[in-house]
Amino acid sequence: MISIKEAYKIYRLGGEEIRALDGVSFDVQDGELIAIIGPSGSGKSTLLHMIGGLDTLDKGEINVGEQNLGKLKDKELARYRNSTIGFIFQQFNLQPKYSALENVELPLIFSGIAKKERQERAKDALRKVGLEQRLSHKPTELSGGQQQRVCIARAIVNSPNIILADEPTGNLDSKSGEKIIELLRSLKENMGVTIIVVTHDDRIAHKADRILRILDGKIVEDVRNGKGDIVKEHTD
Repeated sequence: MISIKEAYKIYRLGGEEIRALDGVSFDVQDGELIAIIGPSGSGKSTLLHMIGGLDTLDKGEINVGEQNLGKLKDKELARYRNSTIGFIFQQFNLQPKYSALENVELPLIFSGIAKKERQERAKDALRKVGLEQRLSHKPTELSGGQQQRVCIARAIVNSPNIILADEPTGNLDSKSGEKIIELLRSLKENMGVTIIVVTHDDRIAHKADRILRILDGKIVEDVRNGKGDIVKEHTD
């Protein structure tokens, strides 16, 4: 599904060169749940943004299916983000004046889906995350965990192949965070979706199929979770 080859992203700040990604290479198989872990500033979110088509590499390739993201034009990238990728953010990014149903409908509006079908698909997505009784509730009427479930419903409403989650439990208490982890695992198993999660949360990492540890823009460890199988390890 995803192949990343010698990916570099370099920023310059006050004359200093910062390598957010420094020759990153790895593959992701269909249906994997991968946790990317590492300290702040290690390149985790940068890597996620590149896979999501939110930014472009300075050097290297990211291939998703048969698409080389570096060769896609702006309209093609927008279509890729809307149809192939579902995004989940730490800050929720819900529209405060919209109901849960209306928030989940938004990606479908951009896809040109008719209103009746939008509503049915949004209701189904909210049902999958256990919020079928909260369709008309606005974000301020929902708990943090429920708001994140709305975000997950919004992420899956277009039936994406890949879900990218950036610190999805970062604003939640431990109990709500556990429920979100279990929900992501359930979506992976029931929908066959590939999930890549950037996290500081060890609970997520231990629920993943595989853990990538990143440091200073490099993948330093790639481990099959629970099996002790090191797929790739860098010691330099």
